[in-house]
Amino acid sequence: MVINREFVDSYAREVFKPGAVLVSYGMRGGGKTHCAVSFCQRLMEGYFRGTPRHVVLITNVIFVRKTEEGGFSTEAPPGVHMVRRMEEIFPIIVDALERHGRKDTLVILLLDEAQNFLLGDDNSKTEMASSMKKFCGIIRKFNLLLWLISPAMRNLGPAFRNYLDADSDPGNVNCTFRKDVPAARRYVMSKGMIMDPRSIVYARAGAKEPVCMLPVPTSPWTRDPESISPGEYVYDNLSSADFDVGDFPFREFVQFISGRSSYELAGAVREFYASLGEKSEERPEVDIEAAVKRREMEIAMRCLEAGMTVAKTAEVLGKHPNTISNWRKKANAGLRGLF
Repeated sequence: MVINREFVDSYAREVFKPGAVLVSYGMRGGGKTHCAVSFCQRLMEGYFRGTPRHVVLITNVIFVRKTEEGGFSTEAPPGVHMVRRMEEIFPIIVDALERHGRKDTLVILLLDEAQNFLLGDDNSKTEMASSMKKFCGIIRKFNLLLWLISPAMRNLGPAFRNYLDADSDPGNVNCTFRKDVPAARRYVMSKGMIMDPRSIVYARAGAKEPVCMLPVPTSPWTRDPESISPGEYVYDNLSSADFDVGDFPFREFVQFISGRSSYELAGAVREFYASLGEKSEERPEVDIEAAVKRREMEIAMRCLEAGMTVAKTAEVLGKHPNTISNWRKKANAGLRGLF
């Protein structure tokens, strides 16, 4: 595949910029997270000409580092910050802006499995979705780009699946990245090329823009964990991604930082967090795995109660239909807490 570097660089400059909201979607196993992680790493390395010089990645994607003993520890590469809660984000952003300045800096917030916390048209009823909508309104202040990953666009509410320039019911989305392996395979075969169809992504930078076929850049962070050497990093494609507002008072945070100049923003954020520290008590440890299972079960029950079939619910959550059926039996028996 002959790559037009000038076009790819130009497209990257247009898409990867502060204030943008991107959505990756496509079949499970088609390489959505692989694609996003690859682009993020290359952006951090300055691979695309004219994109911001300083790029910091914040994500709920789990990274691992190979130890000298041959095992793996949960650890992010330099410049990458793993988060699970909204409150963890802003101190990282402020640190990055104070270290690099605002002029040539981009902070990417990459959130995998976004359907787990922004489920369909029901999202407007949840605190998480309400906070994320407000969040989209202030990301430009923080030189932030929001990148969501979900199996299907319909899994997300209108605010997170509709383009910003849509004629009716516009949302927040600037660009989508669709992973369609069958279509890419047909293209590769028609051209007689020898390449992995998963290395192609279909991008669309607006409701009125054409779909463009882009090459997915190679990335050391997307290799098979068993193939890397001690000290090297990869993302764990078998881990479960989660993200939550938790008890972070996001509404109060937005009010606190509003009406201030960009030069006062960092100080305002630190002041707000200092006030939280004065009020907070020591939090008990949380069983993350159990919490994720409980959330998935609650989402499954909401889908079924809304009339969705077991098969469709399983497709949305990436589970086996038998798992959904078992969850429904537990729920009907009042055993939701048993995992």
